[in-house]
Amino acid sequence: MTPAVEQFLTSRGDRIYRIPLEVFPGFWGYSHLVLADSLCCLVDVGSGMESSNQCLETGMQSIRQEHGESIDWRSLTHVVISHGHIDHFGGLQFVRQKTLAPVGVHELDWRVLACYEERLAEAVDSLQRFLRTSGLTPMEQAEILEIYGVHKSLFASVPVDFTLSSPCTRLGSLTFIHTPGHCPGQVVIQVDDILLCGDQVLSDISPHQSPEQLTAYTGLGHYLDSLRVVEQLAPTIRIGLGGHQRPMLDLAARIQVIRVGHQTRLREVLERMAVPSTLAQVAKALFPEADGYNQLLALEEAGAHVEYLFARGYLDCVQPGAAPVEGDGQWLQSRPGRPSPALGAIGDGCASIDSLHPPAPAG
Repeated sequence: MTPAVEQFLTSRGDRIYRIPLEVFPGFWGYSHLVLADSLCCLVDVGSGMESSNQCLETGMQSIRQEHGESIDWRSLTHVVISHGHIDHFGGLQFVRQKTLAPVGVHELDWRVLACYEERLAEAVDSLQRFLRTSGLTPMEQAEILEIYGVHKSLFASVPVDFTLSSPCTRLGSLTFIHTPGHCPGQVVIQVDDILLCGDQVLSDISPHQSPEQLTAYTGLGHYLDSLRVVEQLAPTIRIGLGGHQRPMLDLAARIQVIRVGHQTRLREVLERMAVPSTLAQVAKALFPEADGYNQLLALEEAGAHVEYLFARGYLDCVQPGAAPVEGDGQWLQSRPGRPSPALGAIGDGCASIDSLHPPAPAG
C-alpha cells in the first residue's frame, strides 16, 4: 500500500506536502509540493518509472481531495530538481506533459538534464577509467558497466528553463543553498524553519558518496564541506525532510552521526591499507555482501574515502614491482606514522598544529 501524503506547516504558515514515490521496485523516495505565498513549487519528480509516475499523480490528487487544496498540475508555478540523480529528475518527461511550469536545477547539474545523452556517454567513459584502476578483473569490469546501463535509456534530454547558482539562490520566500558532494548540483531548500534536504542529509543512512575522479564536485571532501554549511543552518531548522526516509527533528544531531560514520570509515580504510591494497580489495572488505549494482555502489563509496585520504597524504602509491600481484589495478598503502584525519564540526574551531602533529620524542 502506498503511504499517505503528509502535510508539514512552517512557523509562518507555509504548507509543504510530502508525496511518497516508489521510484524503483521496493525503493521509496519523496517529492515535495511547497505552497508559500504565491508559489506552488514541486520539488523533485521521481524516477519516471510507471510506479513512480502513478504515485506522483495519486499524490497530487490526494493534496486536492484529502487535504482540501484547490490545486492541480496547472497550478504549479515552478518545478525544481534538488539534484541530478535519476530517482529525483527521471519523471520530468511525465511532468512536462502535465504542466507548463518552468523547470529549474542547479547549473552544475544542467547538462545532466538538458544534454542527458552526451553526459551519459561522458559518465560511462569516466566509469571505465575508474574501473580499470580498481583492481577488478576485465570480466568484472564488463559486468558492472552492463549493470550501470540498466534503466539509463529510459530518460532523454529535457529543456531546463532556469538555473540555480552558488552559493545560494532565492525564489520568493524559498532559499536554495548549493551543497555539492553527493551530487555536483545538490541543493537544500530552506522554507522558513523547514529544510528540504534532498539527499544531503538522510535520517537512517549516510548518503552515498562517489569519488571526484568520476564526476567533478562530488567526493567526500566536498560533501563534508557542504555538511558544515547545513550544520550552520541547523539551529534555525525545526524539521529536516530528506529525499528518502523519515523526517528529522534534530538536524544537528543527525549531521554529527553522519560525520562520525565517515570518521570511522576513514579509519577502517587506513587500517585495511596498512598492507598494499587495491580499491576492489578495500571495497570487498568494507562491503563483503555487495553484489550486482551494489558492487558498483561499494566501489564508489570506498573510492570516495580512498581518494580523500590519498589527496591529503595519508596513502602512498606502491611502486611498480613492489605490489603483491602485478596487474592493471592501482595499489596503495597507508603512510606510516600518520594518525587518521579528524573531521571537525563547526564549533570545534581551529585545530592546534601541536595536537595534530606532536613532536617526536627526543633521543
